[in-house]
Amino acid sequence: MIKIMNQRKVLFQIALDILTKQEVRALLTPEILNTVDIVEIGTPLIIRYGLSIVEQIKDWTKGNKVLFADTKIADAGRWETNEAISAGANMVSVLAGASFDTLEEVRDTTQFNQAKMVIDIIDLSLSDESKIKFINTLKPDYLCIHLATDVIKKGGSFLEFSSQFSNVFSRQLPLMAAGGIHSQNLMEILTHIQPAIVVAGSSITKASDPELEAQNMRRIIDETILY
Repeated sequence: MIKIMNQRKVLFQIALDILTKQEVRALLTPEILNTVDIVEIGTPLIIRYGLSIVEQIKDWTKGNKVLFADTKIADAGRWETNEAISAGANMVSVLAGASFDTLEEVRDTTQFNQAKMVIDIIDLSLSDESKIKFINTLKPDYLCIHLATDVIKKGGSFLEFSSQFSNVFSRQLPLMAAGGIHSQNLMEILTHIQPAIVVAGSSITKASDPELEAQNMRRIIDETILY
């Protein structure tokens, strides 16, 4: 099984969301695959094609890339995690709003299978102090600070959104930054959030030159010094 390298290098993840199989295949060029560290099979893609798309992308990437299935698990934690891992995922996401039991099941199942657990806080209320405390204790592999697409469409800013959580979670939790990230705001996000993983979706997939945009973002990531 592919193992994610020990950090301090910031990892770069491409998110494949509202796309067809044909569009995904065209995007996964050798240049793109050499530029990113992680390929995310986004929730819309899984809804459209099921977990078979994870198997397909594993085949297209020749098993040489870390694959993140953005399953956003809400229940049946053990079963759904096992299904995603069996399809070829190395990383699986669960919603922060899921029950304590579901979160524990996902953690235990990913650990057993040497996979990674991502808790997505897209549905988390800052007033839910018991859940925030539990997540800090659970110590997921990654905590995804995720600005929703529907919020972005109404002018939402990742930096404004993420600032709400700056003093809420343990600084020991590795962060995944996702939602509305592009080459113009990337450096500021890197320096303010200091994420372990940066996610870019439509900024690459909808670019006139996806390879160039990905390479520009990779360069910014590699040239930004994090302390």
